Amino acid sequence: MSQDVLSKEELLDRTIEVDPQLSAAERETSLTFPKDRDEGLFHSEVPTTIKWVLSIEESTITDTRFVDGSIVAVTATVPKGVVKLQATARKSNTHSQMVSYGPLRD
Repeated sequence: MSQDVLSKEELLDRTIEVDPQLSAAERETSLTFPKDRDEGLFHSEVPTTIKWVLSIEESTITDTRFVDGSIVAVTATVPKGVVKLQATARKSNTHSQMVSYGPLRD
């Protein structure tokens, strides 16, 4: 997937864009949390959730995909405690209203 894995600070300085080869229906975000571990695997091709995982201090970026120097996908490990799933839907399904950024991102 990636070139050398960059530090979060270096990644935060990069532009985050949509992969032009993927349609909206093909872009995905996935979370996998094994019951016996305190952290899980996060992968996303959606710019808003890529920004979210980069903003989480406790996340560890394990892989990135770039197109023309812009980040288009990220894989990371995240602690279970930073993910909140709600029983009811929000008023909007807009990605930017689904996440709360951590202290690394304004």
